[in-house]
Amino acid sequence: MADILAQAKARQCTIAIDELVYDPASRQLSKNAQEIELEPRSIELLEVFLQQTGTPIAAEDIISRVWQSNYISKNVLANRISTLRAIFKESSPELDATKLLVTYPKKGYYLNATRVTLIDTAADLIAPSKPVQSKRMIHLVYMSLLMIAGFFIYQQSQKSPIIAPVNPLTATTRQDAHITIAVVELVLNRIHVTNSAASPYVTAIKTALLSQLVAYPYINVLNQDDPTYFLSPLNDNEYWPGDGNTLFSDYKLNLRLDKAPTSDQLTARVELVYHSSEKQTYRGEYILSTGSLDQDIQKITDDLIDYFKLPVIASANTEQTHTFINQTLAQQLDADNPSMFQANYLARRLLLDPELKSDQIQTWLNRIDKLFPFPSEETEIWLGLLDFRIGNHKRARERLLKGHFNNQIDNAFIYLVLSNIALKDDKPELFRYYYLKSLVSLSLVVPSKTVFEQLSREKLTSQCLGAWGVLFQDKALTADIHSWAMFANYCETAAPYLPKASAKRSQ
Repeated sequence: MADILAQAKARQCTIAIDELVYDPASRQLSKNAQEIELEPRSIELLEVFLQQTGTPIAAEDIISRVWQSNYISKNVLANRISTLRAIFKESSPELDATKLLVTYPKKGYYLNATRVTLIDTAADLIAPSKPVQSKRMIHLVYMSLLMIAGFFIYQQSQKSPIIAPVNPLTATTRQDAHITIAVVELVLNRIHVTNSAASPYVTAIKTALLSQLVAYPYINVLNQDDPTYFLSPLNDNEYWPGDGNTLFSDYKLNLRLDKAPTSDQLTARVELVYHSSEKQTYRGEYILSTGSLDQDIQKITDDLIDYFKLPVIASANTEQTHTFINQTLAQQLDADNPSMFQANYLARRLLLDPELKSDQIQTWLNRIDKLFPFPSEETEIWLGLLDFRIGNHKRARERLLKGHFNNQIDNAFIYLVLSNIALKDDKPELFRYYYLKSLVSLSLVVPSKTVFEQLSREKLTSQCLGAWGVLFQDKALTADIHSWAMFANYCETAAPYLPKASAKRSQ
């Protein structure tokens, strides 16, 4: 972390942000000596980034520091971020503003350290005060400028660096700082058990590996974009929830599980294949101890990160997933200090349990809110779906919108829930907006032809959820999933807001 703002104030100099200049003394941003007007909040936001250049800052932390409140919507911050990026883009059209003010997946935002430097104001005094007439004089002036610049650079090299150090999360050397790290898109597909003795551990292994990869910011687990992800249980069947989302993934991951010679160990073979060709590109053999499954599965996660040449982010894995998922529902609800991973697992279970009462869910939601005032993106979505199930539509909408803030999860089912809430609130414009977004997101997991056919007036009028039926072909989902019961009257309620079926025009 580099506090460029403090350095500039101490040295009484200005800060260059690409082609813009920020003066901490006057708190003014300018380009070519022309002041750029910024609202006070935007100035405070910029200064927060300058105080931690190169280090991701969580959205919640930014909101707390700029607005001194924990109740400001992340959408407000998103608007301010967009404003700053628009200013950066206008000043340097040829550069990507998102590479200057960077969104760090699931971690927050930061200013790219390689594009922020200090400016010594003394350098502004070296220009000649009068026009130089002769070529000889021009040559002497240029030579003088070069000598002064050389001396200045030498002097600076003897002091502490004025460029913020490279963020260790995104680069290992100064040379690496200019490399853009691409997010790997991965689908967790199948876990094949070759020995029944390994079956009792399938759910824990699926849950642990899913949780670890979802939490890692540079791997995008595309299972989350499949609508069935939020409608499927995490159990001992052979597929991960949302495994059907393979239309646009880079890789698919399969796991083969067997019993090891010793009674307390399992053998796991990880196979990574290209989605487009089904060609195997990685294979690893692992021994998993039944007493430390999470820690051993972390080794699989770490090896995948190393294979993709992604940044290493240290994490001390202390989960006990196998123990937790084998507890009764009552024990899970009353667990002391559950982790975020455990909360996600339990939220999935609560959402799909038709027998659970609303007051039980509300009590648990209140507890989770106290334990995790700033939940992860996925946790926020799970909590929002539970609020939707028990009828807390306003709270559900707030949670689901927060969960989509960073756009890491683009799930058609979430948009469908938001469209349902808009129907219940009698807001036809919002209904149409989210309904159309749900169809666009649906095209990620079903053939686009199916989605286009759904857009005909006849289809929309007769069966507004018709395109969704494709998802449940060859799926282990049943027709009486409790979440879908909430949509029993969806099309009837939506009918007044949908286009009418085509009719012959009178001549």
